[in-house]
Amino acid sequence: MEDLDFALKYPFSSEAKRIIEDMALTDQIVILGVERIKKSLRGESTKRMVLHESGKKEEIASFAAARMILGYLRNSFITSKFSINESKLVRNYIDKESKGTIERVASRFDIVPLRKDGKLLLDLPTYVSYSIRSTHYRLINRKITNGFVEINDNDFKRLVEEAVRKHIEDIPLVKDAPEAIKRAGEKLIEELPKSETTIVVKKGDHPPCILKLLESAKKHENLNHSARWYLAVYLNGIGTGEDAITGIYTQLPDFSEKTTRYQIKHLKKKGYNVPSCATVMSYGLCCAVCRVGNPIRWHKLNEQRKKEILK
Repeated sequence: MEDLDFALKYPFSSEAKRIIEDMALTDQIVILGVERIKKSLRGESTKRMVLHESGKKEEIASFAAARMILGYLRNSFITSKFSINESKLVRNYIDKESKGTIERVASRFDIVPLRKDGKLLLDLPTYVSYSIRSTHYRLINRKITNGFVEINDNDFKRLVEEAVRKHIEDIPLVKDAPEAIKRAGEKLIEELPKSETTIVVKKGDHPPCILKLLESAKKHENLNHSARWYLAVYLNGIGTGEDAITGIYTQLPDFSEKTTRYQIKHLKKKGYNVPSCATVMSYGLCCAVCRVGNPIRWHKLNEQRKKEILK
């Protein structure tokens, strides 16, 4: 029973695979798989309450069914939404778990830190594999000793969360999907709300670093906190309205309109200046040698060029 409850919370585990390996793919499991995907699209980080053993097994199997549907659809946006939401569910669980259970989950991804002299140390290759693109996690801001990176308990949990996200997002192509999976996937696509937002990315209008972020948003790729903040501050700095900025962020897998609008209003109220190129470089977001000093200067120079052409 203990393994069943563990697998219910961590359906990517070997325990989960063992529990459902002999289960048939029923219509009910497919329905639960679809609902699991829909919850991720709505950003609902809650699990269905199940009490009986049979219900728990179906819930575990619904994770596998959802992955089959995503493997059949090959839709990067839906897959990203699903992987982010599921990894957040895992984070909610491990925040309440004992040290031993967290280490049990982490070992699934070979994240095995050492505890030495009151410090938590993780080997450099593993750290690099699962650290996120954020200033806080950059190696230059970390203490490294003999090939091990010093982390804290919160870092440990965040690395596990990212490992889960990457694992779930890495879904193999399902070529010969069962008919039930095909029908579920096609129906899911039909029911998705059609986005009216289009991101127009015109070369030359913005510096390369901003163009890269806009292209990533257009492809529904996730952006870390520093990238989101920088993009919003830049767009605000060139006079882009709140609705237009929000429209760009709707393309991100974990978009929340309430949070996005709050953050935009907050940065407008604070009057943040667009960071210098040196600061952008420290964020790890610089991708070209522009020599303009500040991204906002690129935009101003481009606007001047346009005016001169129209004369």
